[in-house]
Amino acid sequence: MIEVQNPYTKKIVGAAEETNLNEIEQILTAAHNTKYTLSVKERAGILARAADLLQTNKKKYAHTITDESGLCLKDTLYEIDRVTSAARYAAIAAERIERDTTPEYILDDKQGPKLTVITEPLDLAVGITPFNHPMNQVAHKVFPAVAAGTPIIIKPSEKTPLSAILLKNILEEAGLPKNLFIIVINKEIEKLVGMLVTSTLVDVVSFTGSYDVGNKIAAMTGLKKFIPELGGSSAFIVNDDADLELAAKLAVKGCFGNSGQRCTAIRRIIVLKNIADEFIKKFVANTEKIKYGDPYDLGTDMGTVINEEAATRIQDRVKKAIQDGAKLLYGNKREGALYSPTILDNVSVSSELVDCETFGPVAPIIRARDLDEALQIAKNTKYALAGAIATKSRDTAKRVADALIVGQFSWNGIPGYRTEAAPFGGFKHSGNGEKEGIVLTTRAMRKIRTFYEH
Repeated sequence: MIEVQNPYTKKIVGAAEETNLNEIEQILTAAHNTKYTLSVKERAGILARAADLLQTNKKKYAHTITDESGLCLKDTLYEIDRVTSAARYAAIAAERIERDTTPEYILDDKQGPKLTVITEPLDLAVGITPFNHPMNQVAHKVFPAVAAGTPIIIKPSEKTPLSAILLKNILEEAGLPKNLFIIVINKEIEKLVGMLVTSTLVDVVSFTGSYDVGNKIAAMTGLKKFIPELGGSSAFIVNDDADLELAAKLAVKGCFGNSGQRCTAIRRIIVLKNIADEFIKKFVANTEKIKYGDPYDLGTDMGTVINEEAATRIQDRVKKAIQDGAKLLYGNKREGALYSPTILDNVSVSSELVDCETFGPVAPIIRARDLDEALQIAKNTKYALAGAIATKSRDTAKRVADALIVGQFSWNGIPGYRTEAAPFGGFKHSGNGEKEGIVLTTRAMRKIRTFYEH
């Protein structure tokens, strides 16, 4: 058994049965040979019922996510809402998928052969998920598989497997037959992942995690479909015409939501020098309002990061940034896995704090002379997942978005804003251009054939 420890209380909150590696081939074969006999309408019904169950038991399920992740209940209640939304979108996608024959393929030549585009489920999908959204990351792989009619094996993070198990139970209570959604977990992570992604029985691999791991998996998948959602170093530009109170509130939300553990979290606040002091004053004042601590207290705004090791690593990077000339404005306090919201000013663009993905509640501020320099700083990263700008001008926002070329961009919003159905994914070290999102992942879980009648 793999025991799961709450990062805040350090108590054991549950355990997941460890999969015997000697049984992986058997599991893969059984999953590959299991076919959906459910109609599109039945699959959509299962997803809709799962959405209802999620809302009926929302507080209970959120508590499970908090148990294993240390995320505060405000964050995990919101996560249940997101999973619910994903289920409802997937139900719609299921009903549309078999008539999604993309009319633009139809030949213009009316005298030519009749063309039928056929989509069918793949034989087997594999999903590999991280700890930061323990249920929603799983949902974004499993729900499209159910909608598409494709069996799936999920390898969740060994740090947060309980939410994956819970989601499996919810789907089966909603009517999903057993063996169409299988969970495997083992402490020998690399060996397990290698067995899954190199199997010739697997048609598609969907992975969410770091660039380093994703790159290794990409080298192993061969000609399989591969959908990687990797890291980010999202820039939030504060232009000198911005509503600074709004910008400050967005910075708080974008830097510290989900304890800063989001691939789309703000990792660099790039603010124009002529309004920097005023923005920082408002940003610090709003950050001081954050209550962080006991994740089970509904008044808490921010819980822990995933474990003490992660919190220590974050603090070490902050310390190094300060040694390199950054000025600590707020925070940098740690107690176990609990790390305070932290703000630093005058951070170097080459600091490890911003050059690497610092996965926690840290807000590095970089000052720029003007918008052109801000844009150059924003582009100076190996990642290209998300970005945002605070400005009154739509034209300015569009110009910056077009210049950055990231997977998603927000005007007067946070980089991490998304809807569950929309395409999601980045470029460079953030991904290969393949997109997640309920609609596109559902399509990716099916194969396409064409039939010509001459």
